[in-house]
Amino acid sequence: GNPEAQYGLGVLYEKGLLEAKIPRDESQAFHWYSLSAQNGYAPSQNNLGFLYYTGRGTPKSEAEALRWYEKASQQGNSMAQYNLGAMYFHGHGVTKDLKKALELYKQSALQGNVTAENNLGYMYEHGLGVQRDFREAVRWYALAAKGGQVYAQRNLAEMYENGLGARRNYSQALTWYKKAAAKGHAHAQMKLGRLYEHGWGARQDLMEAYAWYWVASQNGSAKAKEAVSRLEHQLTAAQLTEAHERASHDVIEPMP
Repeated sequence: GNPEAQYGLGVLYEKGLLEAKIPRDESQAFHWYSLSAQNGYAPSQNNLGFLYYTGRGTPKSEAEALRWYEKASQQGNSMAQYNLGAMYFHGHGVTKDLKKALELYKQSALQGNVTAENNLGYMYEHGLGVQRDFREAVRWYALAAKGGQVYAQRNLAEMYENGLGARRNYSQALTWYKKAAAKGHAHAQMKLGRLYEHGWGARQDLMEAYAWYWVASQNGSAKAKEAVSRLEHQLTAAQLTEAHERASHDVIEPMP
């Protein structure tokens, strides 16, 4: 069998294809990924590891997940390097080892994996497995944020807001919170409200602040809920109506 074709079938069964009336069938996905992985195909080895890790299509086994992630990682598969890094970071199926996690995230990040870039930023920000280095954290967050990683966009905004690893810059914070908020990140939506309420990085605008607080509160932010009731007393009925109008344009589904 052709390992690439087997991988293609694995993906087809893992996701399902409505147009071709192919239902999702994770045990079939497991079957095809296994064949392909045994033929040495790294993307299948990674996906097989993921099925073992999540217990989909096969009984859950962190030991097997680790084994297949390692095989794919040794072949330079960036997703497997990231997944293996996460296992070492959390101590799943292996003794927790932050230095090893950092090394694997770095290998993955150097291949452009934006989630690995964000996680590296987090490890540098909090001094996990490495000496705390805010500037290095900002560097990795910025790479991931520019690649569209929503958590990195929020994290980068916080670094600018607090002046950590970069000069405090509210307009940069506003820019990055906006990008994360547009993707449904409730914390970023709440922070946007705060910046508009205080006039940090933009002209003070209580209606805009209320609109973002309201959206964040709909997406589960408790702090935003408090801010909504605080601002309700400061705005006229007409301003509240306009704020709700604006919020209806900003209603973004919360992140899954």
